[in-house]
Amino acid sequence: MYHEGIIYNVILLENANGVSGSVWHNSDDSYTIFIDAKLSTEKQRKVFLHEMKHIQQNDFGKYNVHEIEIRAHE
Repeated sequence: MYHEGIIYNVILLENANGVSGSVWHNSDDSYTIFIDAKLSTEKQRKVFLHEMKHIQQNDFGKYNVHEIEIRAHE
């Protein structure tokens, strides 16, 4: 998918081991968003938007994960 200059893929995981979602910055400068398939559609949407926030705020060059998550939940 392509949105506002960002190329990303979304993968629904059947066995997410308790992780609602995560995002990976790929070597080709695209992103892969992983979402737990067992979540409701509404929760999956919220997880997607949360992970997109990480992409839009360029959180991948930052190192304080705690601060990144606090800001992302605001």
